Amino acid sequence: MSGQAIRNDPTFRPGRQIPWWLFAAVLGVAAAIAAGSIALQGANEEGLLHITRYTARFAFLIFVVVFAAGALAQLFPSDTTRWLKRHRRYLGLSFALAHFIHLGALTSWFVAIGEMPETVTIIGGGLAYIFIALLALTSNDWSVRKLGPKVWRRLHLTGVAYVWLIFMNSYLGRLASETPPEPRVIFAITAGLGFLALGLRITAWAARRRSRSRALVG
Repeated sequence: MSGQAIRNDPTFRPGRQIPWWLFAAVLGVAAAIAAGSIALQGANEEGLLHITRYTARFAFLIFVVVFAAGALAQLFPSDTTRWLKRHRRYLGLSFALAHFIHLGALTSWFVAIGEMPETVTIIGGGLAYIFIALLALTSNDWSVRKLGPKVWRRLHLTGVAYVWLIFMNSYLGRLASETPPEPRVIFAITAGLGFLALGLRITAWAARRRSRSRALVG
């Protein structure tokens, strides 16, 4: 691939400044979740379970923003949505950091209760973490150049789609459960946010298709 083709790719942003405050904010929120959970539930299994739940939801909120950032910028152009799209890479890294913090909390909880997660959870969730790690490790211009934009896009599309599926499987499963661990409205809201983000992406994709079709006809 030529250097010009790489520079024309929308994922290539030479000289962009890294918003380090995003990562500091993730660590700050995670620390606040931990401190609040211990204060409310105690430094015990219940406290760890509380940390696990809320770090997962915090990570999910970041993921939803990353998942919908491009569509929001296309469908509702503004300074805010353009900022989200421009910093999507670092928002994605912030999500990875938040979700690995969740993994640490989850692992600590299983150790505390002396149990192992089910095999299907280990396989399904483990693959999600492999994708998250791959997406984080390739979220840089060097990886775009080495993999090529086409392969890079396929990897990130597949990884993001799989992570979305894992989140939705979790929230919909709890929503449908006869005895959900928490009020159903929590899982209805989280699942609703996930499907809203998906709907925005589909709408934006359809709009691009119509635009290209009109350009070809014209």
